[in-house]
Amino acid sequence: MKAKFNYLFLLAILLPLALFAFPLWKITLEAPQYPDGISMYIWINQITGDSPSTLQNINILNHYVGMQFIVPDSIPELKYFPWIIGGMSLLGLLFFLVKKKSLYLTWAMIMIVLGGLGVYDFYLWEYDYGHNLDPKAPIKVPGMAYQPPVIGSKMLLNFKADSWPSTGGYFLGAGIALALLAFWLEKKKTRKTAVLEKAMAMVALITVFGLSSCSVTPRPLALGSDHCHHCKMKIVQPQYGAELVSSTGKIYTFDAVECFVQYKDENNISADKIAFEMVVPYDQPGTLMDAAKCVFIRSAKLPSPMGMYITALSSESKIEPIIDGYDGEIYSWEKLQSGIDNLPGLTAQLP
Repeated sequence: MKAKFNYLFLLAILLPLALFAFPLWKITLEAPQYPDGISMYIWINQITGDSPSTLQNINILNHYVGMQFIVPDSIPELKYFPWIIGGMSLLGLLFFLVKKKSLYLTWAMIMIVLGGLGVYDFYLWEYDYGHNLDPKAPIKVPGMAYQPPVIGSKMLLNFKADSWPSTGGYFLGAGIALALLAFWLEKKKTRKTAVLEKAMAMVALITVFGLSSCSVTPRPLALGSDHCHHCKMKIVQPQYGAELVSSTGKIYTFDAVECFVQYKDENNISADKIAFEMVVPYDQPGTLMDAAKCVFIRSAKLPSPMGMYITALSSESKIEPIIDGYDGEIYSWEKLQSGIDNLPGLTAQLP
């Protein structure tokens, strides 16, 4: 057996141990009263939140609709899951020492079966959690159940629930994928360089996928489908728009700069919670640019979507070609945010 395939399997059996350092799953609730969302992290041995009060807040919400409180100490799976993960890694180490390719597949299939059972157990827990309601709850909606999705998004009253794997879940999936890859490469029984190149390409693809899954980055606005988080209007004008990316990777879209600024003010979004502030320059339709690098003008000849006549441009040199003889004030991003409530009124000048 070629050593490189054996060590690929060794990496595969070590990756699930990351579950002791990273959460397996993440459930986020979004609502008007929680604009940045509150997130609950499910580990193999505990349940935590994005703040010390997250579980308490979720349990308060549960009380009003009659759902059970989340008490980590009462969940038996959190006691034996660590033993399962540790045991599978030890079993994988034994298979690694034996150096038989069929054992690679055996280990991967056991992990897949255990993973499937874990997902099914998660579904049963969520079903009971969302259907077994207190009949004396303060808020009762006939026929309403509050079962969160196992994976994906779902509306629960005015809450949007998102359920997705977290960092540890991606490590677990990568471990299973690498074990299958090691089995496949050994089964090919070829010494050609092409095989090694394909193997390295697949490993690189898995690595890139894992990194991109955890990245925090802006995305292009989707005209005609994205809605403004402030005014709730659909974003349709390619020359206007803005986007805020939170430090957790959540994206907020806006149809106008004024909506962006007002939303930040109304929700007291501090700088430490912001990863990117992007706006669409009028001279570069459909393109997002760092708001701090743009200039902003107000002209009655350029009515912005929400009527404050604020237009972003990529630089001052772009003003004259767009508005001949512009003699209004030029705002920086910082100046615009601090003075938006005191801007003088304008009346549209139609051509």
